[in-house]
Amino acid sequence: MSPSLKVLVVGDEERGAAATQVISFGQPLAGMPGVEVILDPHRQDRAAIDARLQDIAPDILVLSRYTWPQGKVWAEYARARDIALIFHLDDDLLAVPESLGAHKFAIYNDPERLAVLRANIESADLVYASTPVLAERLQDHGIETPIMAGDLYCSVAPDETHNRLLPAQGPVLGYMGTGGHSADLAMVLPAIRTLLDRIPTLHFELFGTIEMPQELSAYGPRVRHLPFVVGYDRFMPQLRSLGWWVGLAPLEDNAFNRCKADTKWVEYTAAGIATVASDLPVYAQACAGECGLLARGTDDWIAAIETLLLDPARRQAMIGAAQDKLRRDYSHARLGEQVMRVLEAAQARHRGAVSQGMTAAG
Repeated sequence: MSPSLKVLVVGDEERGAAATQVISFGQPLAGMPGVEVILDPHRQDRAAIDARLQDIAPDILVLSRYTWPQGKVWAEYARARDIALIFHLDDDLLAVPESLGAHKFAIYNDPERLAVLRANIESADLVYASTPVLAERLQDHGIETPIMAGDLYCSVAPDETHNRLLPAQGPVLGYMGTGGHSADLAMVLPAIRTLLDRIPTLHFELFGTIEMPQELSAYGPRVRHLPFVVGYDRFMPQLRSLGWWVGLAPLEDNAFNRCKADTKWVEYTAAGIATVASDLPVYAQACAGECGLLARGTDDWIAAIETLLLDPARRQAMIGAAQDKLRRDYSHARLGEQVMRVLEAAQARHRGAVSQGMTAAG
């Protein structure tokens, strides 16, 4: 039986679908009856784009974080085939801060790239923003395309909401992140060093493309860097296998970070890791009810981390409470319903725009 709705999601990476597309569309729509979701990479060649579109013939087209000039090609196809076009964003790519690193800052703030991004956004029938704060930021940037914001970003399947593996034999503190989060990690570096000095058996691990700070080299084998793994389907099993006792989720308090979702809390919790996060609105709801600890200054970080490392009963109770919340509020099914509302709204918006255009022409 062929699907009644075929959704093509195009990301801006050439090597394949990134975690953003998997989290936002691939996982939640996979179980939806009558819906087929196809996650596609960016293609430079117009002929390759045309051939792919002809082969798939989608009912709805989604451009996710798409900053390439080829957005015009995808948009032309949507208009020619009379299908709804959605632009999806999970970060404020119109105002990437320098704290993400000089390289990313230069790339994303290139005037030509910004102009292309804005044109791609404005070509859509609807913008799907990952959080209400991000939706407000896009409006502040003067985006005139209608925007829908999600209440939920990262979700899990029922069998992911428990710790499948035993934790590490000794205390391990960890942080996962990309190279753009070096400033966030630097915030908690004094706390990490203090705890490594205070607890001789403590180990610290980094997971991802972020580099190990030079200041931690003095701790020798007690610090370890785990390389990035390609593919979200490999990332989560790897995270579960680490057995961290506590996972860190620091965020600098700036406009860009306030648009983010509580993804790290979701992933740590699914992996059976207790979370200590920055005391920002991003993590307030997730950590409420003893499902995580919030911290501001260095003393807060030290106290919160040390409490969870030295009190196994409280740590396990926190993980259990967090996983209960994950099962209840962060399911693929709930996120799938949210995405379906966005798809339906985009189709309705598209039909309304087409109808208005026909009336004006008449």
